[in-house]
Amino acid sequence: MRRNYYNYILALSVLGISLTGLPSVSFAEPNSAQMSSTKEAKLLKTYTSIIENHLNKNLSIMRTVRILVNNYPEHASYIVSAAFDLTPNKKKAIIVAAIQAEPAVTYSVVETALTYFPGNAEMIVQTAIETEPAYIDDILSLAIAHSPEKADSLITVTLQNHPSYSESIMRTAHESSSGNLLSSVISTLKLIPESADYVLNGIKDFFTSLGGTESEAYISKEQWKLLAVEAKNSGLDKDRLQWLVDKGHLEQKELAAVYNK
Repeated sequence: MRRNYYNYILALSVLGISLTGLPSVSFAEPNSAQMSSTKEAKLLKTYTSIIENHLNKNLSIMRTVRILVNNYPEHASYIVSAAFDLTPNKKKAIIVAAIQAEPAVTYSVVETALTYFPGNAEMIVQTAIETEPAYIDDILSLAIAHSPEKADSLITVTLQNHPSYSESIMRTAHESSSGNLLSSVISTLKLIPESADYVLNGIKDFFTSLGGTESEAYISKEQWKLLAVEAKNSGLDKDRLQWLVDKGHLEQKELAAVYNK
């Protein structure tokens, strides 16, 4: 019954008919771009009206978004846009509700959230990957594309939440950002030393797979030393970092010096 009601409201909206039954008036034949823009505006307006109605009946924004996205996943971006407009202070709850209702809409929900709240990119990424970690690569690459200046902190947040995905995260970051990836890893080790084993294994596998490409040339020896220092501070044995010597990133005496301090 509820879905039939929503179908009725949406059909009226797309056809340009108000809830009073009066058709909209048009004096010129719109082109395809105008028609598309008009349809999008009407859908947004309709979902805004539906959500307002639910909120006025004391339904929570999470429940409202979940119901709508569950019934109309193809309109997820319009639904969360309307929800963001009405309750911007509930943005985290809106993201969670939409993704929980239909994980397949994760990309469009995150993209809409990043457009609405560019200053909250880290929170959006953390919320999205906590809700649906299967889309971690898509979420990270999308966030870096929206906020390239925040690439370092976005990578760190992602590694913090899923250190066991380190290699995949580094590969995605490498493809999405030209920045120095090691700085993100070092920051992560400082924040979550207990996950150093996962992170270092992922980093080792990632850089080994690069096979000495140009990307590694931009990483200074000082950065490799800092990585070794943080790994040591996290409790890893020197043998676990022997690959830094084997791959030519550090001299044996440099690695030894880190552990002799």
